Amino acid sequence: MSFRVQWCDHLVRLSPLDGAALDQGAAPAAPPVRLVAGRNQFASFQLVAGPVGKGESVAVSPGTLAGPGRARLSPGDFDVFVEWPHRVGGQWYPDALVPQAVAGGWTPAFRKQAGLPAARFAGFWLDLFVPAGAAPGRYSGSVAVRAGGRSIAVPVELEVLPARIGGQAALDLSFNNYADGISGGWPALGADPGHLATEQYRRAERGVFRSAHEHRGFLHYLPYGHSGYIHPGFAPPVEGEGRAKRIADWSAWDRHFGPYLDGSAFRGTRRGAIPTARFYLPLNLDWPADFVKFGRPGYEAEWRAVGAQIVEHFRRQGWTRTTFDMFLNHKQGFRFFPWDTEECRFLADQEIHRIFGRLWKGTYDRAAARPVRFNYTLGTTWTYGWDVRSDLVDIIDVFIGGTDACGPGWYPEGTARIHGRGGQVWSCTSSGNLAMSTRAAMWSPLLAWRRGLDGLMPSWASLSWGGDTWHAVPGAGGTTFFYPGAEFGTEDTYPSLRVKALRNSMQTVDQLALAAGRLGGRGPVEARVDRVLGFQAGDWYAKRPALADRTQPHEWTNASFPNDRPRAVWPKVAAPKWRALQRLALELAGGGR
Repeated sequence: MSFRVQWCDHLVRLSPLDGAALDQGAAPAAPPVRLVAGRNQFASFQLVAGPVGKGESVAVSPGTLAGPGRARLSPGDFDVFVEWPHRVGGQWYPDALVPQAVAGGWTPAFRKQAGLPAARFAGFWLDLFVPAGAAPGRYSGSVAVRAGGRSIAVPVELEVLPARIGGQAALDLSFNNYADGISGGWPALGADPGHLATEQYRRAERGVFRSAHEHRGFLHYLPYGHSGYIHPGFAPPVEGEGRAKRIADWSAWDRHFGPYLDGSAFRGTRRGAIPTARFYLPLNLDWPADFVKFGRPGYEAEWRAVGAQIVEHFRRQGWTRTTFDMFLNHKQGFRFFPWDTEECRFLADQEIHRIFGRLWKGTYDRAAARPVRFNYTLGTTWTYGWDVRSDLVDIIDVFIGGTDACGPGWYPEGTARIHGRGGQVWSCTSSGNLAMSTRAAMWSPLLAWRRGLDGLMPSWASLSWGGDTWHAVPGAGGTTFFYPGAEFGTEDTYPSLRVKALRNSMQTVDQLALAAGRLGGRGPVEARVDRVLGFQAGDWYAKRPALADRTQPHEWTNASFPNDRPRAVWPKVAAPKWRALQRLALELAGGGR
């Protein structure tokens, strides 16, 4: 077999053993690489080169793309990654993406480090960032693939359409995680009891924030555990009691988190120095008010006294482009508090939110905190349908439901009711794993947008970094969207191939949102999307079983529900339909009809 280079987009994955497509109905293509993109977004593609000799290395060198007139896209507009595969179910799937500058290319040492047996085909992911000011039109150039003494020029053709997405995404993309999940990626941090105060930890943390930011989302990092214990440095120190309780010193907290809130932590990313969209505060049942005083006047006094200082401090700092979330994450099963404050099944547990709703009003609500924005955020799965038909819609700012059963997929009318009161709806969903097509990851943003939701969590956690993440990724990667740089001796965080596909889908949703603004509403755009994908409006929702309205959630089990799924599911959207949708979104957003 002679040495060759083939390419594919984010809808195809190729085996490092033989270069064959791993996804049903997909196949790589011979050059030239043909891309289409809007502005202020990434156009991405993969290259696979081989067969490669046992001692040979492969590297990729982007060239300049010449466009209309004197327009150019330079080699510096490319980001090149080497694909690191994982073995799942006897198959090797490319997933972790290591910057070529770090890996040195697809080298014998890289293959040995990854544990690849007799791998002969080098895989690369290339991101081409099209700047916001790029001239629309056709660009062409080449990328050089070098292997041993060979060098192959791979032609690249790019069509840039006028559509230009903004810096802020149309959907909130929450890469949810819990402190201190980051340190599990660096053994040296885990071995140091005081690691959270070290510069190494701060560099590692910033790397995760930056990688999430670059992929049109945000690290949503809950700073406390089920007991209410807040990790050192994740809340400013307080002193005093009752109405005299106060923040003793903001300086360390501001140094730690201020760069995420003013955007300076994101300088140098393609997306730019935009403040993080959302941020979890340490507010919980035991902070800032001592839970020992719960139900007594002193509890409310402490809550309001410290809350007023937080609001005023954030105003002075000018942190008005980030939304700050309170998320109560306590459960009776951990025996610290007498309620399940999220994912509850007993409706009586929701009384705690009515109590906190009274504390919230006059402290953090819109009128009290303006222009800083705080959200009372509720994780509700089993009780979602009951909650959105209750007075909680007047208390809660963001409802985080499931996907289909018990969630927004059963209760489309609930979304309209929440929006009518100024609230938001997110979905906590599954975005697939390594054994599934990348279409599973891409589906999550599209489904959220098509249902009129405001955001999504692609998984309950995004950083499952326990054990050996690089060599035995847990759960087939279903909760691992990023990889810690410790494997390569850095404090950076590297993306997965799946999170790249997820980001590309977010870009498509951003273009659909632009199109809806252009065309006077979502209706015409939704109708075009449905025609391209072969669905009808009702196909996006699941049939709600009668027991959901007759009985209360504490009576249900998973077996109670029929296995009814919406007709619109990702396996029914083959790669050609996805490509047609991406083209449609670009054309509608840029002025086409």
